[in-house]
Amino acid sequence: MSRDYLDFDVAVTREGQGYAAHVLASPAGEASAPFTLPFAATDLAQFMIAVGPPRVSSRRLVPAEARVVDVKEYGRRLGDALLSGDVGRAFRESLTTATGQGRDLRLRLRLDAVPDLDPVPWEYLYDSRLGRFLTLSQETPIVRLLDSLERPPVVHVDAPLRVLVMISSPSDMPELAVDRERELLTATTGDLVKSGRLSVTVLEDATLTGLQRALLDDYHVFHFIGHGGFDQQAQEGVLVLEREDGTAHRVSGARLGTLLHDARTMQLAVLNACEGARTSGRDAFSGVGQALVRQGLPAVVAMQTEISDRAALVFSHEFYYFLTRGLGIDAAICEVRKAMAVSDEASEWGTAVLLRSGADQPFSFTTSATAANEQPESRLESLYDAAKGALLARAPATALPLLEQIAAEHPDYEDVTQLLERVRPETAPADDGPTPRPRRDPMTLTQPIPQPDTAPDTRPVGRPEPQPDPPPDRRGEDAPPPPDPHPRRRGHGFVRTLVGLVVLFGLFWLGATQVPKWFKGSTADVTSACGPAPAAASAPATTFVAGCATTTPAIDGDFADWDGVPTASIPHVIAQVGTPQPEFGGDWQVVWDSGALYLRVHVVDPDVRSVNVATPGAWFNGDGFSFEFGPDARSLDPAATTRRGRDVHVMVGLSRDAPTSGVASINPAGRGTFTTGTRHPEITVGRSDTLTGYDLEARVPWSALQLRKAPVRGSVFSMNVNLSDATSAPATWRLRTMKSTNAARTADTQGFPHGWQTITLADAAS
Repeated sequence: MSRDYLDFDVAVTREGQGYAAHVLASPAGEASAPFTLPFAATDLAQFMIAVGPPRVSSRRLVPAEARVVDVKEYGRRLGDALLSGDVGRAFRESLTTATGQGRDLRLRLRLDAVPDLDPVPWEYLYDSRLGRFLTLSQETPIVRLLDSLERPPVVHVDAPLRVLVMISSPSDMPELAVDRERELLTATTGDLVKSGRLSVTVLEDATLTGLQRALLDDYHVFHFIGHGGFDQQAQEGVLVLEREDGTAHRVSGARLGTLLHDARTMQLAVLNACEGARTSGRDAFSGVGQALVRQGLPAVVAMQTEISDRAALVFSHEFYYFLTRGLGIDAAICEVRKAMAVSDEASEWGTAVLLRSGADQPFSFTTSATAANEQPESRLESLYDAAKGALLARAPATALPLLEQIAAEHPDYEDVTQLLERVRPETAPADDGPTPRPRRDPMTLTQPIPQPDTAPDTRPVGRPEPQPDPPPDRRGEDAPPPPDPHPRRRGHGFVRTLVGLVVLFGLFWLGATQVPKWFKGSTADVTSACGPAPAAASAPATTFVAGCATTTPAIDGDFADWDGVPTASIPHVIAQVGTPQPEFGGDWQVVWDSGALYLRVHVVDPDVRSVNVATPGAWFNGDGFSFEFGPDARSLDPAATTRRGRDVHVMVGLSRDAPTSGVASINPAGRGTFTTGTRHPEITVGRSDTLTGYDLEARVPWSALQLRKAPVRGSVFSMNVNLSDATSAPATWRLRTMKSTNAARTADTQGFPHGWQTITLADAAS
């Protein structure tokens, strides 16, 4: 079933201060044209955030329809730029020639000479004349072509296709739920394994030694799940394996390739680790995927952004399904993209990057022996059984994406709708459809956070930072229909119904102390944690909404109890001194109860600098976050200044003396501005460092925010949230970059609460 392709090879090179696209080989001959990247780095960063996974399990950043339009517009601009002039003419003529011969046209992109363009997601390239994305059709796949030191022969595979899976979770890295990852992968590929077309072996020893010994047996695919990133010091991509003692072992693509090279039947690596395809911007082979191809692996599929659980489920099943049906890897990736595009309104279908050397397919697969074992409903059965098993094992986080995927494909399947109602986070509106749960890799280097179109304020800042508009809803639009009272048409109805009753009983039995907080949240829980409901039933519209913490977050640097809490970005540059770090950025989460306000920030900052603990009134000059807070100021005159005894500026910073926590101080309002404050030890702080930055969480008692009594549900406050990045100059201690959720927040406007953003203390976040 492998497609017969003609190749359209395009190399992008640097020409003077710009770029040029050269058609090196095609049915229409050679051609050249100038190439200009049609967007700035900030536009690219904004796009990568939009097409990445939802930042919250129950919300998308942008409504589904708007996201698709944005993706199309981005892809159109990229396509118009690359396929312009003589290059565009050659492409159209080549496509006509291929069609006339009953063949397809494969666009092979070479970026060896311009590694700075490697992070551009070319997989979203849209052809205006064809009216479609090229990579969503087998007729026009896009492949990133790399030179290899050698070309191994094609491997003939008699079923099953043998996949070696390594799931790495070092003890000194942010914990990866190994059992959950294993369950999700085995559940989604269970029907392929049962049919005899696929064999999945999970390597128990996630060390280089364990991998070397495992490769003595014949495998065709190496599938890695774990932490991946880019080592700024070594300027190379790494995967994080484990040492013998369980700690992190950062392994470059070159070292990994040393082992995979001698595995003669190994033809493909799948890197489900964020940043697996990223390069340094100078060496096109510094990324893990590039290094593996250069050392002779015929093909690598690597993720260029983090990927959600729902997307991972679809990707894993469809990719191996189409490979074991005999499709070439180029066509198989196109089919996977299509499956991901139609399974959910998110735009993660372009996340996977296909890196290849040469034109030959890595596999020649025999399918006839397994065709008789195929059963149409076996995949849903596998997902359903795994979800029920996860619920019985008290693992609702594992069950959630499985149930959501079943509901997306077959909403009336068994009791899936009822189970989803009990498992889905409380923040999900009742009339919305199933949504992906994010796979968050704290080690991953994210794209730069987008900046506003206007030039940032470059004046020196003596006080804190600004804030952005709230992220729009990222949920899908497809609401699951009412549950079918009848069981599925095929299956063991009585047995499954009995199992379902046992599961539901077990869920009720678990009670409030054994289930994550997003699985709870009854009216009684909310009343107990956050007080009685307000007299007014409707809350005013505000910038942010903080949900009631029915289970108090532990301020311990673990952050697992923040899962399911909505996330908002901190994108706006409001102060800049000198050269900024392009990667610097982050996002934040917030909940509350009758005792305190709880905040968590996730920060990407490769150059971490602690605050000067001797000057607590100016901790915004060091790395950390801050926020302005006071009573609802929307009715104030725009010229009214900060209110003494009511408004505060809270700063939470990193400290060398507190490697697992942090320090907090407050500048109170006085004389129309914020006065220099002091350290506030009653604000407890948790901290965790990652390879790309850090995470902070804080419990801020209401008394520290100058409230004499706890606020009630429905209360509205004015608030901005800001991030600080300190300069790396060794002899100075000052702010380099400040970002805020509020684009209007500057050093000059900080003292005017009317312009601050607003937050409602509600029952559930939205």
